[in-house]
Amino acid sequence: MLCSSRIPGGGGRWPACPARGVRPADRRRDGGEAGIRNDRTIHPITLRIAQSVDIAASPSAVFALICDPEAKARLNPSVQVIRVEAEEASPLREGSVIFFRLQKGSRIFEYRTRCLRLIPERLLETQADLPSHFAVRVELSPIPGGTRLVHQEECELDPAMLEGLPVSPRAERAWRFMRVLAFVAPELARETYAIVLHERADALRLVLQRELYAWLEAIKRHLEVPHP
Repeated sequence: MLCSSRIPGGGGRWPACPARGVRPADRRRDGGEAGIRNDRTIHPITLRIAQSVDIAASPSAVFALICDPEAKARLNPSVQVIRVEAEEASPLREGSVIFFRLQKGSRIFEYRTRCLRLIPERLLETQADLPSHFAVRVELSPIPGGTRLVHQEECELDPAMLEGLPVSPRAERAWRFMRVLAFVAPELARETYAIVLHERADALRLVLQRELYAWLEAIKRHLEVPHP
């Protein structure tokens, strides 16, 4: 889960849920970020992550969990589930819309996903109803003794959101230098800004990869433990 829309009272965005573009901002007298972006649109960065896990359970058992949005979300150690609800009281199918209200740290996020494609015991594709692109593809394949689950996510990263991510001390120094550079060399400052954004996107990708791995491992443990 990478994306969500801005939440009234939620205090922020999900880690990857931008608008499709950023309008060139007016130059600020203090030479801040608006001045750095001036005269040129900074396009969103597309982020892709993927993880796989082998589970000692049948494809039908794995698929049943994958198609239970609330049960699957509650296994994600990175979030707390407040509410997960289908708009229709029926099994997940193509066209189904699921509402999520989740908490991550001190932030609360809401978003909806729509099931685009569903092939029993093989494939589930969903896309978030957001201003920007965010899609999830889950594939299952039988293997000796169980099922291989491959989870892929693709979304667009908002430059404004990337500015606030924690990064290395080197990147922070580059950020401070860039703001000073905006006074004397705006074009070079914009190039530096793009480099900083990509470094922050790479840092976010690593975090999300780790979180996805932990989520899939939790799914594996849940399915492999006998339930009464």
